[in-house]
Amino acid sequence: MSSSTYGKLWQESQVVLAELLEKELPAEPRKPERNAALFFHTLAILFVRYVQVARRLEACYDQGVQPQKRPVLRRLLDGVLGRLLELKQELVDLQLSEYHYMDHVLQELGLDPADLEVPIPRYFLSERAKVLQERQEVLTEILARVAPGKSVATPRPSMPREEAVRLVQMAERMRQGRLRARFMREIRRDEERERKVREGGLEEPNRGQAAICVQKVWKGCLQRRLTQQNRQQEMVFIGMALEPQLMGTSPATIRAQLGEEFRRMRQSDYEAEYQDALHSIREAVYEVEGPSMREEMKAQLRQWFIECHDLTGRFPDFPEEAIGGSSVLFAQKTPEEVRAELDLADIKVDKKKDKEKGKEKGKKEKEVEKKKAKEKKSEEDEGLKLAPSKFITTIDQAFQEYTGIGTDNNQPQPLPALWNGQDEVIHFEQRYEAGLIRAEMQKEVAAEIRLQHSWHSFAPPQVDEMMREELQNLRLAVDLEGSKRDKPPKAQRSAKQKKGKKGKKEKDLTPDRTIDSLYEELVLQGIVVKSPKVPLSAYSGDFCYLGTTLRLAETEPIPSMLDVRQNIALYAILRLGSPTVHELAPLVRSILLVGPAGTGKKMLVHAVCTETGANLFDLSPENLAGKYPGKSGLQMLVHLIFKVARALQPSVLWVGNAEKTFYKKVPKEEKELDPKRLKKDLPKALNLLTAADRVLLLGTSRKPYLADIKGLCKAYERILIIPRPDYASRYVTWQRLIQKHGGLLADSLDLSALAKVSDGYSQGSLVQAVQAVLSERRLLQLPKRPLAASEFLQMLARAEPIYPEEEELLRDWYTKTPLGKKKLLAVEEEKRKAAEAKVKDKKKKKK
Repeated sequence: MSSSTYGKLWQESQVVLAELLEKELPAEPRKPERNAALFFHTLAILFVRYVQVARRLEACYDQGVQPQKRPVLRRLLDGVLGRLLELKQELVDLQLSEYHYMDHVLQELGLDPADLEVPIPRYFLSERAKVLQERQEVLTEILARVAPGKSVATPRPSMPREEAVRLVQMAERMRQGRLRARFMREIRRDEERERKVREGGLEEPNRGQAAICVQKVWKGCLQRRLTQQNRQQEMVFIGMALEPQLMGTSPATIRAQLGEEFRRMRQSDYEAEYQDALHSIREAVYEVEGPSMREEMKAQLRQWFIECHDLTGRFPDFPEEAIGGSSVLFAQKTPEEVRAELDLADIKVDKKKDKEKGKEKGKKEKEVEKKKAKEKKSEEDEGLKLAPSKFITTIDQAFQEYTGIGTDNNQPQPLPALWNGQDEVIHFEQRYEAGLIRAEMQKEVAAEIRLQHSWHSFAPPQVDEMMREELQNLRLAVDLEGSKRDKPPKAQRSAKQKKGKKGKKEKDLTPDRTIDSLYEELVLQGIVVKSPKVPLSAYSGDFCYLGTTLRLAETEPIPSMLDVRQNIALYAILRLGSPTVHELAPLVRSILLVGPAGTGKKMLVHAVCTETGANLFDLSPENLAGKYPGKSGLQMLVHLIFKVARALQPSVLWVGNAEKTFYKKVPKEEKELDPKRLKKDLPKALNLLTAADRVLLLGTSRKPYLADIKGLCKAYERILIIPRPDYASRYVTWQRLIQKHGGLLADSLDLSALAKVSDGYSQGSLVQAVQAVLSERRLLQLPKRPLAASEFLQMLARAEPIYPEEEELLRDWYTKTPLGKKKLLAVEEEKRKAAEAKVKDKKKKKK
């Protein structure tokens, strides 16, 4: 696609963003909503519309090549993704559930279920491709030298010579027998042909009959081919089959993919040109316009000195560097306004000093304020309203900057008409805009000349330094005042005082070792493992089309695979992939995936690592058995893991069979493994993680009810139930698996019946059945013998199903988690209110 296409995508996003910002930033504060259903509807509409905007912005950022537009689009994209995470948190707080059903919103907006899919930005991997490739090469090299955690395969015992000779002789005799049988068959065929010729005599060849025979064969073949094409067209017309070009990779798809790769190559070339232009234009601005800027600043400062002296009768104090230096004087303000601002800055510094002296008094005042706030909340029912957002301001600023309404010192700075919704055809090359670079460099050079230390070794002294000395000389000459430079500024003094107070830091047990050596040690110990490449889209499934209807009927629907995939994208992938989103979004440090065996928990862990390029640390109790023994060894283990994970972020700490770490009672056969080693140290280490650390603890468990629920819920902030697949997900899974393993979806294969009969089986059982049926021999037989559902059912019957008792155990356990308890209490409260309302209605009727 061309640049104009992505320009249209941005224009569509611009319209939607303007509407969303108008709703999010109203002129007057909105009244709280008292109806929970209406408030959920509002949140759901916002969520779906932000997802649409995110999909468009991701496409624009991935394929845009203009080097000055892309940073603004990046801020917009990160802001929108962060806002999605905030809305997700509000949905969880409102419904007290990790799964939300928005089928009614999709129907209202006229959208497809695919439009609800949260986009995963491709820049997560593309911008770190070189780093990821180098890390993968290092990991492969270490694993090639030593295979950690794998025992060397014992060689098979050698076969006795007599038995080997007997097998060779047997094989040779069978080969000779097959050859002899073929020769005899050919001899008999030739003899039969000669006999028929002797009895009937030689017949002259009839060309007409031969032609008729060839025509019959060819016409029959042609008619069968036309019939098959007509049937395929009919199935496409009624919507029961896909078009042939959509079944495989068409030439148009290949051309589109090549075009996308070409645009990404142009991005890197244009970015390099842009960086070179930044340096060259900065040099030119400094050399050409720098001297005139310096003289103009000096003249303005001298004029300000004279005006202040005429108004107040004395020369003013020069602004200190801590509050911006002379930059506060270049905001097009009068001397009185500048003087008032300087006085206000001094008052603020004094107030800060007073606050530091009277901390106890401030604490008491805060407690009193909290009590008053609680009383106000209890008196006034505020209802439901949107929580303050950390991303709306970022979205608004980036949106205004892109659309040509940037702000600098409250003065509008319109961007070029090209960026303000104009046609992209007039700027076909999409290279950098020199005018924008020059305007930006003029500001930087002006700030450098005025206040900052120059990057030129031959540069003259700063303007502020020179004018501060000149002001001192004026005071001595005119007002006979002394210097006030004996004491440092108050802001600097307070900063120095604060430096002395430092919080407790984590002790570094390996100060003399490099991260590379620690990484290699963890790889050799089998703790850092190589994650297979599994895209999140491989966790196939379908949308839950009746979620809202079932909830209105007070029946909790089974989450679909699409819902699970969306939660993984929101809680894990988006946060780990973007530093900005992780820092400002609601912090999630740990997730626990709970579900029966074979439901794809480990696959989702690998998908998180694949989509974000994260390192995978295997902290399963079975993997840590016998490694780093003793208390000191355990401390070193935790230290190494978290030090390397922070240094090489993003990182995923995977704990398989997470319930074993918090066993209520360790089984006898597992006491030697000591599965509860990390019970105390793991939560402590997690609490030290900050918003800047993109490290996620990801646990998987099939029997969480064996663990102490308090310890488990303390370590894992989010708990996601992974259910067995529903009918729609099973249908899609059967279809994808058969095609993936080389099978053909013939008319004789009833996928609908297969999906219906396989109810109660996990995705892992379906995979095993497909692999067992579609062997190499069976694939060769497909042209003559199409697939049938009975073949898969025979193999599926050998697998272990998911029993209802197991699902019931998991549901009962989930009601004991913090979110499950809140949900249970909310349901009981609603029932109580409904019962009270019925009693009131009965009393009214009696009256």
